[in-house]
Amino acid sequence: MVSSFGDPAAVEAAAAALHTGAQAAERARNEAARARPDTWTGAAADAYTAAASETLPESLRIADALEGAAGTLRRYAAVQREAQSQYDEAQGDVDRAARALRSNPLDIPAALSVARAELAAFGALGQVQQAASTAADELRAAIGEEGDGRPWWDPFGWFNDPEDPDERVSDNILDDDAFDPDDVAQGSIGDCFMLSSIVSLLDSDEGDEFIRDNVRWDPEKEGYWVTLYSNGEPQEVFVEHVFDNGAKQSDWDWWIFGGDKPSIAALYEAAIRQEYGYDFIDGGVPAEAMEIITGHPVDVIENSNYAGLDPEQVDDLREVLDDGGQVVISSPRSGDHQITVTDADGNSRDVDVVTSHSYVITRIDPDGSVWMRNPWGPGNSADGGGEFRVSPEDVEDLFWRATMTNVTE
Repeated sequence: MVSSFGDPAAVEAAAAALHTGAQAAERARNEAARARPDTWTGAAADAYTAAASETLPESLRIADALEGAAGTLRRYAAVQREAQSQYDEAQGDVDRAARALRSNPLDIPAALSVARAELAAFGALGQVQQAASTAADELRAAIGEEGDGRPWWDPFGWFNDPEDPDERVSDNILDDDAFDPDDVAQGSIGDCFMLSSIVSLLDSDEGDEFIRDNVRWDPEKEGYWVTLYSNGEPQEVFVEHVFDNGAKQSDWDWWIFGGDKPSIAALYEAAIRQEYGYDFIDGGVPAEAMEIITGHPVDVIENSNYAGLDPEQVDDLREVLDDGGQVVISSPRSGDHQITVTDADGNSRDVDVVTSHSYVITRIDPDGSVWMRNPWGPGNSADGGGEFRVSPEDVEDLFWRATMTNVTE
């Protein structure tokens, strides 16, 4: 077998270069913003102000795009390293089992070990190839292009528009496992701001019931009715296709194999795209998505200078959660941030905080520690998935905006 994992060090170097560029663009934008002529008047001052109003938002977009691309490459490099390690381990198992077979051709356990190890090695290759495809889509999105979203039978994209849902739904999306908040995994669409609202609903009994009341299977039409809300008024949207690169959940596991299927969140992706367009779901604001999904009033707490939430603001979020509400929190817009968190089993680990990202707050401890989930889902390269606790100091330092509602009110 031949390995083809690329050079993660080179990918990390490219990520570092993009990060440096993002910081430079951010500094240039801040310098230009501070240079506004508060006391300067006249035609030249008016021209400067007009030019700044056009160019400053663009410089911020450039900084965000560069930082987003840097994050993509860092995650891709991490998958490369992990897959290479898995491949090397599997290759070692192949070699050991092969030696045993050469000594005894009738050693059936050794033959099975060879088969398992070869499948594991090919699985590692598939993992890095999938990561490469996801990284390519994210990089295209960062520079303003859409991802391929192309199935294997359409390599040139002749039959598939990536902005159109193209995977036919089946009647098993609403099975019991569908309501596990730990099992929802974001695809390559940039809709963490929306998925985090879905996961926050699934995290409580009241929110779980709300989803069940607002998504239903139509056996005659073989599709799903999804209830969205416009100005608080319900409107039913029929969904029979979802994005093949959209939100997923686990479907089955057997031995070393596994498969996934569209999640409940994928139904919302398709429904919202149908009503509001693809641009809405591929990058947006949590408050807008939360209003459309729940139809309930939405409150936002944020610090305009992007500093983290203070203890009093965190106390307000605790009250919302204690009342059965849903809360989504926003991460820093730029920069590299690695923090130490604690998982539900009490184990500590270092995780990367994804920039310009939305996380779900699940509970808040008396000391101000915040438990949260990443809608990237299980096994993700930033934090591994699942619920984890962030210290009060890190919350106050990094997480600058919270969006909340309560479907029980």
